[in-house]
Amino acid sequence: MKRFRIITLVLAILLAAPALLRAQIVKGELILGGNISQVDGDECYRFRKPGVHVGAGALVPITSFMDVGLEVLFNQRGAYKRDSINQHLGLYTGTYKLNLNYAEIPVMVYFTDKDRYSLGVGVSYGRIVGLQEYVNGQSTSIRLGDGQIHWRDETADLPDLSQARDIKELTTLLYEAGYPQDAAIEELVPLVIANSDSYRAHDFSIIGDLRVRVWEGIHAELRYQYSLVPIRTRLFYKDANETYLMTDAPSSVQPLQRQYNNCITLRVVYMFNERRSKANKEATKKQ
Repeated sequence: MKRFRIITLVLAILLAAPALLRAQIVKGELILGGNISQVDGDECYRFRKPGVHVGAGALVPITSFMDVGLEVLFNQRGAYKRDSINQHLGLYTGTYKLNLNYAEIPVMVYFTDKDRYSLGVGVSYGRIVGLQEYVNGQSTSIRLGDGQIHWRDETADLPDLSQARDIKELTTLLYEAGYPQDAAIEELVPLVIANSDSYRAHDFSIIGDLRVRVWEGIHAELRYQYSLVPIRTRLFYKDANETYLMTDAPSSVQPLQRQYNNCITLRVVYMFNERRSKANKEATKKQ
């Protein structure tokens, strides 16, 4: 019964589409831009990682002021810092660089005022197509995976560590698993937990942007994008060998961190069929 309702709904949308899009012309887009990005939760602050943002898209006019858009993009994000993570503790220094290359499909809704200014909101699905991480100038063994921390003995029947949102909840999971409560957490964790060595292959983001028409068919756009789910969860240690947990760090730093993509994009959009689409809108109004 439920499957029949879904099929009926899809057929209704397909049958109604010609009427909804009557006298409308789909506008094509060529997109070229650049990113500055960071990864929240990796102890590398500020937007320091540049990246390429290129692709194509299509805009479907729904009303005289609203368009729905679909894009296909190649989007480079990541993080960069001249001094490596944990540098604030004075333990080791170097550089940190993370390259995350995504193939993305954003779905956008644009609201336009006076055919010049547009405000857009939407969501995006991204799949990592390139991944590199460098610590102190050396490539790491990072890979694609679930992005979660794990028990070192994964054969045992143990709780799901991804439930932990901070070091306190992680401690509770350890003690509930039977480990002695008088054991120091900063010494116990490295013995029983393997840090995450992977990033999630899939990213789901929320998008907001402002678009301005600067010339016929040419638009300038400022976009902000943020991950809706963590791309990685990891523990931070005092040393590169991960033998002593960073529990006495400043209060603003937590040993257990969930990481999220955080990206600002400036891009130029060249739009096809904009003049014809506008003329059709005016003709539709007069009917």
